[in-house]
Amino acid sequence: MSSSPAPPGPPERTRDLPWPLGRRSGTRFSRGGGRSWSQEIETRTAALRMRLETIRDRRPPPGASEAERTAICSGVEILIASAERAARGEEPQYGLIRSWWRGTSIEAAFRKSHQAEAELAKLYADVEVEAEVPAAVARTQVALNRDDPMREAACHLLHMPPGPGRRLLLAKVIQVGHEAADGAHTRIRNFRNILLSTTGCIAVLVLVFSGVVTAEPTSVPLCFQPQDSPVACPTGDGPDQRPGGLDVVVVAMLGLLGGSLAAAVSIRNLRGTSTPYDIPIALALLKVPAGALTAIGALIAIRGEFVPGLSALDSQEQILAYALIFGYAQQLLTGLIDRQALGLLDSVPSKDVEQSRPPLPAQSPPASWPSGPPNGRTTVIPTSTHVPDTGAPVPDPALPTATA
Repeated sequence: MSSSPAPPGPPERTRDLPWPLGRRSGTRFSRGGGRSWSQEIETRTAALRMRLETIRDRRPPPGASEAERTAICSGVEILIASAERAARGEEPQYGLIRSWWRGTSIEAAFRKSHQAEAELAKLYADVEVEAEVPAAVARTQVALNRDDPMREAACHLLHMPPGPGRRLLLAKVIQVGHEAADGAHTRIRNFRNILLSTTGCIAVLVLVFSGVVTAEPTSVPLCFQPQDSPVACPTGDGPDQRPGGLDVVVVAMLGLLGGSLAAAVSIRNLRGTSTPYDIPIALALLKVPAGALTAIGALIAIRGEFVPGLSALDSQEQILAYALIFGYAQQLLTGLIDRQALGLLDSVPSKDVEQSRPPLPAQSPPASWPSGPPNGRTTVIPTSTHVPDTGAPVPDPALPTATA
């Protein structure tokens, strides 16, 4: 008598880290809700899959064998699947704080999808290569340094004849351009982490200093006594006024107010970013505790007669006004950081109309170009036609030139 098979047991569950360090179940991407970058990866991988299926259903391009096409398609499919798992927070596993700080899921998803795009370009048809060249050249012109030889090689793509050499160069230009953009994203993430770390350190320093001075007001007095005038403190003025525990708290609060005002005013000079790292928010957060620090430090310097012409303040109102002004004055220092952030954001290729872009390469083709790899030898790309990066507008050869 045959025995019936045992009923299947409950599915085995893997042990995940607790939220917010680990995953959060019950969401679309297992990461507490998808963000714009994960939606971008989902769209990019879907487009790459459609392009991959199209390439599989046709013959290999000239110069590529069937075995080479099979190997490239298999590798591209693995990269696409890995990018999708990274966007869903599965591999590497997404943790709200850990991955947000290190950018593991973001960088893995973008780098793998970019590499899949570069590998797939080796199997493009000539019309597909022609359509991809402008975007690849524009990406390298923004992301690469001015002296990078790949910028000049990318400009050669605009004039090369169709063939295997152009496809291979396009694949390399796409790879190098995406690698430079991914490296810029990494620098932006590190810069954001530095800003947030500095903001946290300044905030802790101000809190600890305020706590110590509140407990011992006479250790760092913030009161002033001009000649033939009553004592002026941040919390009041009068002949019997003495340093109080709330003096440093009042100065710090006014410094915070001045820093918040500077953060609100600086928004007009900042622009949004398409990167997954919130640089403008980190810059605004830095100004708030920096305002409290500069307000306290400036009043201490004035009381020690370190600032010429400001030996003593006459009244409580003057002390409060100077605390607010010095809290706003931290913009003199953080404004340099704002310009550094704008420079980093300009190094990332995007479609932002406000982004600084280098001049376009020359539109006229060079004197001679190789027609393809003769006798199976590698195509040699001439490098004698160097386009100087002067910033001057390039004349259109199709337009008539004015004569004197």
